[in-house]
Amino acid sequence: MRVKVVGLVLVLASLLATTAAQAFEGAPASFTLTAKGSVSQGVTVKPVLRKPRVIGLIVFKQPNHAEVGTVPLGRYSDHPSIHWNLEVGGKLLGSGSYEIYLKVFANGHPTNIPGPPPRHLVISGHHVHVS
Repeated sequence: MRVKVVGLVLVLASLLATTAAQAFEGAPASFTLTAKGSVSQGVTVKPVLRKPRVIGLIVFKQPNHAEVGTVPLGRYSDHPSIHWNLEVGGKLLGSGSYEIYLKVFANGHPTNIPGPPPRHLVISGHHVHVS
């Protein structure tokens, strides 16, 4: 009886590992944000995608990590260069510090597929800086 239980546990663990690996396979590997310095010029988002995905950004205001909103970017593959005008929900981000997450989207909403580490963006008056 113990052999059957151990065998079943091993099979279940294998299935879970395979499912998790497939989810991570579809996740963006990394992304960069680059800015030319002026808020009016926006920033460039450069994700590294292993396969075609609908992606978007989730923006949080720091230091309280308050969610500002989401920015759907569209369907991309490989290494696209995507312009973002620094608007969330039709409104330009104000001065402050932000944390930007890249996520896979489905039906217009972020999924639970893990994304790469967030990037930091600081807006000071008319200037934007990415770190």
